[in-house]
Amino acid sequence: MSDEKFVYEDAVRELEQIVSKLSEGKVSLDESLALYTRGVELSNLCQKRLTEIEQKISIVNKDGSVSLLQTDDEEE
Repeated sequence: MSDEKFVYEDAVRELEQIVSKLSEGKVSLDESLALYTRGVELSNLCQKRLTEIEQKISIVNKDGSVSLLQTDDEEE
């Protein structure tokens, strides 16, 4: 899945399928490693996309009137 064809919801669905397969424990060690590797790749792509969206929200809200996203560190 390249970045330009990345669809967040599709990646989450695939990640859920991977977790399900790994949880069942019915795959070989080699397949488990391949699934785990793919899961990490998908997780990284999802995190990258979420960060991009968070930055866009920050730009939209740059006047500071609305803050949709706060981390625990920002609340202190």
